[in-house]
Amino acid sequence: MAATLVGGAFLSASVQTIMDRLTSPEFRNFINNKKLNLSLLKHLETTLLTLHAVLDDAEKKQINNLPVKQWLDELKDAIYDAEDLLNQISYDCLRSKVENSNTQAENITGQVWNFLSSPFQNLYGEINSQMKSMIERLQLFAQQKDILGLQTVSGRVFLRTPSSSLVDQSFMVGRKSDKEKLTNMLLSDVSTVNDNINVVSIFGMGGVGKTALAQLLYNDKDVQERFDVKAWVCLSEEFDVLRVTRTLLESITSNVQESDNLDFLRVKLKQNLKGKRFLFVLDDMWNDSYNDWHHLVTPFIDGESGSRVIITTQPLSDDDCWSLLSKHAFGSEELCGRKYPSLEAIGRKIAKKCCGLPIAAKTLGGLLRSKVDAKEWSAILNNDIWNFPNDNVLPALLLSYQYLPSHLKTCFAYCSIFPKDYPLDRKQMVLLWMAEGFLEHSQGEKAMEEVGDDYFVELLSRSLIQQSHDDFGRQKFLMHDLVNDLATIVSGKSCCRREHGGNISENVRHFSYNQEEYDIFKKFEIFYDFKCLRSFLPIGLWWRQCYLSKQVVDDVIPTLRRLRVLSLSGYRNIAMLPDSIGSLVQLRYLDLSNTRIESLPDTTCNLHNLQTLILSYCYHLIELPVHIGKLINLRHLDINWTNIKEMPMEILALENLQILTTFVAGKQGEGLSVKELDKFPNLWGKLCIQKLHNVIDVAEAYEANLKSKEHIEELVLLWGEPTEDSQTSKAVLDALQPPINLKKLSIDFYGGTSLPCWLGDFSFSNMVTLFISNCTYCITIPPIGQLPSLKDLTIRGMTLETIGAEFYAMAGGGSSSSFQPFPSLEILEFQNMPNWKEWLPFIGNKFPFPHLKSLMLIQCPKLSGYLPNHLFP
Repeated sequence: MAATLVGGAFLSASVQTIMDRLTSPEFRNFINNKKLNLSLLKHLETTLLTLHAVLDDAEKKQINNLPVKQWLDELKDAIYDAEDLLNQISYDCLRSKVENSNTQAENITGQVWNFLSSPFQNLYGEINSQMKSMIERLQLFAQQKDILGLQTVSGRVFLRTPSSSLVDQSFMVGRKSDKEKLTNMLLSDVSTVNDNINVVSIFGMGGVGKTALAQLLYNDKDVQERFDVKAWVCLSEEFDVLRVTRTLLESITSNVQESDNLDFLRVKLKQNLKGKRFLFVLDDMWNDSYNDWHHLVTPFIDGESGSRVIITTQPLSDDDCWSLLSKHAFGSEELCGRKYPSLEAIGRKIAKKCCGLPIAAKTLGGLLRSKVDAKEWSAILNNDIWNFPNDNVLPALLLSYQYLPSHLKTCFAYCSIFPKDYPLDRKQMVLLWMAEGFLEHSQGEKAMEEVGDDYFVELLSRSLIQQSHDDFGRQKFLMHDLVNDLATIVSGKSCCRREHGGNISENVRHFSYNQEEYDIFKKFEIFYDFKCLRSFLPIGLWWRQCYLSKQVVDDVIPTLRRLRVLSLSGYRNIAMLPDSIGSLVQLRYLDLSNTRIESLPDTTCNLHNLQTLILSYCYHLIELPVHIGKLINLRHLDINWTNIKEMPMEILALENLQILTTFVAGKQGEGLSVKELDKFPNLWGKLCIQKLHNVIDVAEAYEANLKSKEHIEELVLLWGEPTEDSQTSKAVLDALQPPINLKKLSIDFYGGTSLPCWLGDFSFSNMVTLFISNCTYCITIPPIGQLPSLKDLTIRGMTLETIGAEFYAMAGGGSSSSFQPFPSLEILEFQNMPNWKEWLPFIGNKFPFPHLKSLMLIQCPKLSGYLPNHLFP
């Protein structure tokens, strides 16, 4: 039964969206002005509230009640159809609002509206009958709920523990001795085999913590120093020797391997391993994978003696499961025993049901975190789901899902469109959830993005999403394979992730697919029948060049009128979009990044619902649409790494803009002045201000009011070409003082003779990264050593001759006895400093750079004499 569960989670989100529409004053006024029957809206609202009250109960009972499952399945389509109808009306309301606010603007050509007007010309004559039929259809479901015995479920209150910090995902119980033993095996010079290959096997069913233990070994400092090359490959259910061999070769050479010739790849791998001690981790190898083992390991035998292959322990003990569960629920086992002693006995019984699986203990701990009543713990212990007769999903995981609030169920289920082992992008997930209408409106002043991030953090705290790090120490987020299976099951037919062909339901709403080098028309021909599709999302590698059939872009995609999410990212053959893109009026999220787009058609401005427009790495893009101001709901405009020449005037109408990655400062009388940045008070994240050489009026730089934009975390100030007016450049940079919360700052091609004094001010206590490049005329450096959190400092292309006291911040040649310059700096780079001759020492009681890990001096030919000797022990 589990494999056919109806994705009830999406129903709650759709009902909430409809309710938001019905209660919107603008929407109701629009309906009233069109002489439509307002009483129908009231009937619809009442019916939806009745159905919404029993959705939780229906989702639980469908597990072993086929009539309830069928009822949910049919209700889902009815709710979706109702939402789509109201969305059409809502768009017409938006269009009317835009037209009224632009009465003096030039109308878009009649051709633009031809394909838009037809759905609405007859809408008003039919809307009453359509709504009446829709209400009758839903009322039938409301009558059937009583026959099915569905009960109203009162809203649950979800309490959080006082601490808001996330559970440390690296915490492992019962593994210390295992790690020590295995580490000794990896570091030992003793070989138990004659072919230079020692295999360390960590056996156990999915979820026992094999991957986590292997990660600890893989990232151990002593282990890293022991091996010349390392590589990690996730195998999952299918063991493809070609893919694994190619992945290993790419990992150790850092070069993409396009060949599909296994023999060729094996020879190259063998050559690259010759005489080297390697460590490979083959994660998640299934039993039937061993059939191809000998094909894989042949190139390994030329490796240096001491090479190791980790293939993947015994389940956790019940005590260890309880320790892990209690840590995720309370922060520690001791805290539970001290503060909630009555819960420990129940908790240990629950832990026993985890069958030694860490993923079960973690998710149950996340579930129990919001509960401190013994009755609630007993209810979980005695839940019928523990007797669930299906191997497709762990009862503990299904239980954790069922106790999620409806808005989290929806967001969790949507994650199923991403493949197993796929790193989830936190910001992208929030934007996708927002586009699909999954985010509840905040009662306070929180922006939708903040609400979405709260959802993400909550899924993290419940271990339904887990935090990890890549080989470079960068943060990433993953779903455990078993959790991904659960998300796939509970999403039902609403989500489809096409990886290896297979049938697709015509009623699928959210679709993703593996992006291939050549995606031909035949692959998407069936989409002509997918009239309900809301998400079209290719999953690929950012560095891979892919090509999509022009017929798909021009003919297929424009027929998907209900699309909310459309990504064409990475298709390098796309240089233009058809005018018919403007017919996708429900679009909220459009990603055209890494394509060859040169400009967007004017019809793009008809997408009044659009919230996110991503154009990053579109190097051929030189302009934005003139009427971009018609995108009145646009919140995120990513034009990073484009060649846009100037900002269009109408961009000032985008009052909701939260992200504007790039602002091009115009000349006087051309484009937008830098002072217009003051019109965007809500900007956050990254901001790059280009062509600052165009700013000749210092007052305009002050009027930009950068200091007040306290949510900007990364700022790039780019002049773009040399200027002889160094005094103006200096005054402009002084005026562009950023907010003190700034974390990253880059200054490039600045023409002043000195950098501003605010740059080294103690108040910039959050600054972590500072990049100063091509400031040719600069002859001094501000007191950067005072920045307490600075970890990464790069200085390139300066012509100064001496770095001395001002660098460390010694006032008047003296220093406080407790002052230590650069207290947090880890990376220091000087490059292309042709005139630099002298680096004076710090005169003080404490050495600077106490945490420095990397010092790079590149192309500094005249530097000689004294260097800070404590940096060269």
